Amino acid sequence: MSATTGVRPTKGYLMEMKRRIGFIERGTEFLKLKRDHLAKELTTSIDILKGRRSRLLEELRVAYRAVTAAYISLGPIEVQSQAKSIKSRLELEVLPRSVMGVRYPYIKVEKEPQITGELDITLSEAAEKVLSVLDDILQLAEYEARAERIADELGKTNRKVNALENTIIPSYMKVIKFIQDKLDEESLEELVRMKLIGGALARRRE
Repeated sequence: MSATTGVRPTKGYLMEMKRRIGFIERGTEFLKLKRDHLAKELTTSIDILKGRRSRLLEELRVAYRAVTAAYISLGPIEVQSQAKSIKSRLELEVLPRSVMGVRYPYIKVEKEPQITGELDITLSEAAEKVLSVLDDILQLAEYEARAERIADELGKTNRKVNALENTIIPSYMKVIKFIQDKLDEESLEELVRMKLIGGALARRRE
């Protein structure tokens, strides 16, 4: 079906269509700004993720080597026995944050595990390294969730902009041109009619 099917070619409807397309164009510009800002935020998040992943992998290697050294030095039974000195659990609170209306989880550490007893120096070093990695793991998870949700919203926003620019706005412009052409045609017909009437009246007076 044509975009001009059923269109009323009146001045009032023309003004209404121009008002609508003005609103749509302003909305499109806002969406473009949102799209650009989201793209910038996504690039920043990805750059941070790359750096943190590399750092985390190295920290995990160091922690793994320390735990392995403790197992070799003390044996698995002694390690498990001394590990009971690490009391309390990791307690987290997940809070909402947002960027350009995109909500993502912020992980807040309420309580960290604590070493309450005496540990062998080898196991103590291993425990400290493992515990120190926890914060980086949580921050990495937070940035991954942030990047994923921003990327999803960026895709949606980009599709909206494309639909507005390539389909909706051209459709409105076609309707406006149709109405304008019809009104111009009617004005021209009216002008010709008035001239014909004027000519006929002038001949009668002669």
